[in-house]
Amino acid sequence: MNPVRTLSATKAAFFSAYPRPINAVYRRVVEELLVELHLTTVNSTFIYDPFFALGMVTLYDGLMEAYHPPEQREAIFNALCRALHLKPEVLRKNARDLLELMRSGDPRQRLDLLCLKPEAEDVGGLKAILERMTQPPYAYSRVLAVGLYTAYEAVAKSLYKEAEERTRRFLEEVVGKLPFSAERVKKDLELYRSSLDRMKQARAVVEEMVKAARRQQERRQSAASLPETSLADPSEPSS
Repeated sequence: MNPVRTLSATKAAFFSAYPRPINAVYRRVVEELLVELHLTTVNSTFIYDPFFALGMVTLYDGLMEAYHPPEQREAIFNALCRALHLKPEVLRKNARDLLELMRSGDPRQRLDLLCLKPEAEDVGGLKAILERMTQPPYAYSRVLAVGLYTAYEAVAKSLYKEAEERTRRFLEEVVGKLPFSAERVKKDLELYRSSLDRMKQARAVVEEMVKAARRQQERRQSAASLPETSLADPSEPSS
């Protein structure tokens, strides 16, 4: 039996895969996400599935949406995945394919499938994946909750306009069929949303600082480019 991977080993693997400094605003976000994902994936009952993939992609992309420089976003994601012994290209594909399955076909049928109604038509083998979640022990995580809700939202938005109603129905109709605490799922979704709000506020502050620095630099450049003016010597006779 292989020994459980330690957090220090996961962190070392991440910083080896991504040795560049991380933007200060996002450093804590990346570190907390790395710790959370490590604890989730080393759980003996953890099972990888497309809902976990969608949750991880949604979390990462939402929190890192405005990372600067933008071309480094995917490099950090790739390093996170490799540190966790996951394949980033597989995660992206599984998340994308799951959303496409949810958005195709009759929304009511897709919703019935997520709610595990007996008459629901299976698509893409999702029924077996969802039914496996009903059989404990099954490793619950915030990442999985976000993935399930993102898949639900992809269908439910066209049926229920109010966000509060969608959340209520999700907790009752989807989570209610699973051995997860509805209260915990609700708190985890609220934590995810508040994290997104904090990142938006932080981005606004950083963007304003960048704009202020740019304006100051432009003023200095403008002042430096002004032509020098000379005053006539008052002691010289005028012609």
